Formats: sequence, C-alpha cells, structure tokens
Amino acid sequence: MPDEVVKKIRYQRIISLRQALFMVLLAALLTFAGQIIVGITTYYRYADSKEISDAEIVDRQSSLEKRLREIEAVCRTDKIVLENRLNDLIEPGGALIKPTSRVNGSSFSVERVMGSVVEITCLDNTDPDIFYTGSGTIIDRSGLVLTNQHLLVSSEGALIHFCGIGFTTEIQLPPQVEYIAETVAADRDADLAILQIVEHLDSKPLPDFFPAITLVGSRLTAQELKLGDEVFIAGYPGVGAETFTFTQGVVSGRVGKKLIKTSALIDSGTSGGAAFNFNGDYIGLPTAAARGDIGGSLGYLIAADIVDEFLQDYYAGELNSSVNFIE
Repeated sequence: MPDEVVKKIRYQRIISLRQALFMVLLAALLTFAGQIIVGITTYYRYADSKEISDAEIVDRQSSLEKRLREIEAVCRTDKIVLENRLNDLIEPGGALIKPTSRVNGSSFSVERVMGSVVEITCLDNTDPDIFYTGSGTIIDRSGLVLTNQHLLVSSEGALIHFCGIGFTTEIQLPPQVEYIAETVAADRDADLAILQIVEHLDSKPLPDFFPAITLVGSRLTAQELKLGDEVFIAGYPGVGAETFTFTQGVVSGRVGKKLIKTSALIDSGTSGGAAFNFNGDYIGLPTAAARGDIGGSLGYLIAADIVDEFLQDYYAGELNSSVNFIE
C-alpha cells in the first residue's frame, strides 16, 4: 500500500475521532468560510489536505482537552449551585439515602450498581456553550449504554451523535468523563436510546469488557410489581452534588402499560438511570418527575417490559443504520 494512502488513512482515523470528541465535549470551534464544519465532514477537508502535520494534530488535541476541562469546571459550578436547593426539593417518601454496601435486609449490592450507572454529557450541536447531562446504564459488557432519547436531542431538534461517558467507583467522588459514546439507536415514542462506547478520551485501548447490569427476567419482574413495593433509583441528579445518588420510594401506581409511578425522588439528571426492586432486580428506567402545587412529588419509570421490547428490536437488527429512529 503506498505511503501516501497509509498516511491518509491514518489522518482519517485520528482526525475523525478528535472531531467526534470535539462535537461531544467542545462543539464546533472550527469555522471555515463562514460554515461550521461538524462531525465526519471534517475528515474530508483534512484528508484532502497534504499540509497537515502530526504537530498540528497534537496541538489540536491539546486545545480540545483544554476546552473540555473548562466545560467540566462550569458543570461542577452549576451543580454546586443547584445543590443548595436540595433540601427544598426533597419530599417525604423520596428522601436521599447514602448508599451502603447493601440495602438493609436485601442482597442488593449498591457498589455493583454504581459501576454500571454512568453520567452522560452531551454538547449541543449548534451552541458550544450549551450542554446536557443525564444518566445511563451499561446493559452489555461491550459498552452499550441505555438512556432516555430526550437527553440526546439538540436545541434545533436534531439528534446528538456523540456524548461523553463518566464513571465513578467512589460514593464521594464525581464521575470523570473517560469515554466517547456514539448514538446507535433511538425511539421517540418510547423515549429510549442506545449509545455504544467507541473510544477512550485519552486514546487508550478500550477495556475488554465494561461492568454491566443484567436485564434477564426484568420484564416479568416489572409486571409483577405491586402497590407499595419498594423502589430504588440510581443516577446522577442535577441537585445531587454531582456524585452518584441513590433514592428510595415505593410503587405508587401505573400509567397504562408504559409507565410506573413512584414516590422515589427523580431529578432531571436522573433521567436515563436505573430503577430496581428490593432484591436489586432491574424494573425500569427513570424518565420524569411531576411536582404538586402543595408539595409532594411523583416520579415516572419506563417499565422494564417496554425497555425489553426496544432492546429486542435493536438486537434483532431492525435498527440497521448508525442513527435510527423507530417511528
């Protein structure tokens, strides 16, 4: 293979991955002739240019990483401000609890859940100063992340193609963005989406496998839920001091086939996280919260049987493009 072709292929890989990171965490900072070049189109501009050097690529990477640190600093500041409202937002029946190694009287391991529930950070497609955060759950050891579809919608209504994935293994520490994930499927009606972790932020090799929760049997578990059954919610709420948060409540009812009502506290940032029963079995995906004028609140979960139907479509190959909406 000619050296020039090898060089172009190398540039394609390096630049497309850097641009993916740029769209997720830094947005489109490159403006050429009045047009913002985003996503994979940036590759074509640079692939056709023979003047780009390794030094320029390294310099661009340094600039992107600097911008990422700035965004993360802003995110931390905003969340600290939101934390000051925490006491006003927490209602009886949805009180925050500090995760212990196990839920009292149960075999439920909170640490196991904490390793599989991640924070998702997505930059707006058009405005680099706007970013969205939510939660997600790793459901496959290959790095598939389940979350809400509405977390991945940019201000202009288009789907955000790449997001950052943050992990933490310490209760007191905020998640660190370590990986880039690509949106591979989304369902507007079900409000569900799947991202695939594709790259380490520091260009390190991906691990052989990621910690994942099992959804085996979750459909039946969700269908068997009764009023008053305990519910545990895991995620990264905006008012949770930017750390992993675990809330407790009970099943308060159902809304049709899709939604489970619960008294457990669900904040906007918790959307896309995970909900479990007393035994630690997956029962659904936190998606929304409603607050009454005279106090009190209810959270809503997308039931595990709806999640199961969505995943069956995905694994059956019915979603056959890199970004596919089920209508």
